[in-house]
Amino acid sequence: MTYKSSRLLSAYAVIMLVILSACAQTTSTNIDPGTNPGVLDPHKQYTVNFWETFDTGANKTALTNLVKQYTDTHKNVKINLQSYDSYSTLETNLAAAFRANKPPAIAQTDDSDATWYQGEGNLASLKPYITGKNGLSQSDLSDFYTSLLKEGQINGEQFTLPFNKSDEVLYYNATLLKKNNLQPPTTLTDLVADIKILTKADGSQWGLSLTPSVDEWATIFKDLGGKNFISPDSQHVLFDQGSDAPYAQQALELFAPLAKTGAVHVTTGYNWQNDFTSQKAAFALGTSASYPFLKAHGGSKFDFNDAAFPGGPAGQFTVLYGGSNLALLSGVSIDTRNAAWDFMKFLVSTTSNISFVQQTGSIPIRQSAFNSQSLQSYYAQNPASKVGLTQMSHTYVASTITIWDECIGYITTNYVSVLNGHSTAAAALKNMAQSCNDNIDMA
Repeated sequence: MTYKSSRLLSAYAVIMLVILSACAQTTSTNIDPGTNPGVLDPHKQYTVNFWETFDTGANKTALTNLVKQYTDTHKNVKINLQSYDSYSTLETNLAAAFRANKPPAIAQTDDSDATWYQGEGNLASLKPYITGKNGLSQSDLSDFYTSLLKEGQINGEQFTLPFNKSDEVLYYNATLLKKNNLQPPTTLTDLVADIKILTKADGSQWGLSLTPSVDEWATIFKDLGGKNFISPDSQHVLFDQGSDAPYAQQALELFAPLAKTGAVHVTTGYNWQNDFTSQKAAFALGTSASYPFLKAHGGSKFDFNDAAFPGGPAGQFTVLYGGSNLALLSGVSIDTRNAAWDFMKFLVSTTSNISFVQQTGSIPIRQSAFNSQSLQSYYAQNPASKVGLTQMSHTYVASTITIWDECIGYITTNYVSVLNGHSTAAAALKNMAQSCNDNIDMA
C-alpha cells in the first residue's frame, strides 16, 4: 500500500512526541563533522542504522534493492533497515531514541519535524558533507528540483535532502468518463458536476471515494482564494480570519452535500484505493505515488488515468506530500555519520532515483533522472505517473513549523465531522481554529 499523507498524526503520537522531545537531552547544534566529512576509510567497518517507513509494498522492495546495490559495492558498510508502519510511529520512536541518546544514523523526516529536531540539536547540518571531498558539486545541487531542495533548508542551511516525493492528484476511470462523454475535470465546479453524473442512485457506484484529510481541505481553500494558514510569528492561525475565513468554510462545505446524498463515499485509511480499483468509484483523490498499487490491484482491468488536482477561481494548487527527506542525526559517531552520508548520497543519486521512481511511481527529485532515457520510456508506457511532476509548479506546503503537525489532526477531525453530517462548517471552522490556537499557547 501507499501512504495517503505523511502529515496525518494520531493524537497519541503527537502527545508522545512532545513529551519525549521535551525530556530529551539536547546536543549542540554545532555537530563536529570531523576532519574529512563523508569520506570512508576502506580499512574500517561501518554500521548504519536507517529508520524508515517502508514496511510493505513497492517502496519496501525498491529500498531493499537499493540497499543491496550499495552494500554489494561497499563491502565494509552494513545497512540496517528499521521499518515502521507509519510516519507517526517513526516520529514517536525517534523521540524516544533522542531521549535515550541512541538515535539511528539516518532517518526519514518531513519539513516540520526536521525543524523540530534541528531546534532540539538532533540534526547534523549537511553543509560540511556537501562541500567536503565526498560531497555534491554545484551541478549536482542545481540538478535537484529547486522547490524540493529548498524544502530541506532551515534558515537557509541544508539539513535534509529530498528522497521519496509525491503530490495529490485526481484519479479517474477513463472508461466511465468516455462512456458518459466527459473529459477529466480541470476545475472544482466541473468535478462536482461530474461526481453527480457518475453516481448511481442505487448506491452501486459513487462519483468520488475520499479518505478526508487536511490536504484536501487546504488545497480547496487555496483554490477558492484562501492565502494564510498560520501567522508569521507562529502564534496563531489565520485561516479563520478576515477574507480567508469564508474560503476556509467553503472548503469544508464543498463535498458535504455530495457526501450526504452518497455521491461522495467518505472512507478511512486506504479504502479509497479499493473503491477505485473495484470500479465502485469513478474518481478518487490521492497521492501520485499510488499509481503502481492501483495498476497492480485491478487498474489493469479497466482504462484509468490521473489528472492534476482541479483548480478554482484563485488558480490551481496541490499539496506536496506523501514522502520524506533524508536527515543525518547528531547522536552517532563521526565514522558512522560519514558512512550514513555516503549512503544518503547514493540514495539521492540520479541512478538510484531513476530506479526508485520506476518501481514506486514517486516524483523524480533530479532533473537528470526525469530526462533520462529510462524514465522517458517509463513515462511513455505509464503516462499517468507523469502528472505528479507536471504540477510541481502548483505545489504548496501549508506550514513548516512544528506546531502545524498538531493543527493537522484537529483540522482533519473537524473536516470529517462536516462530511459525515455531524457538524456544520461554521462550527467546525471555529473548533479547528480554537483547538490549534489553544495548543500553540501551550507550546
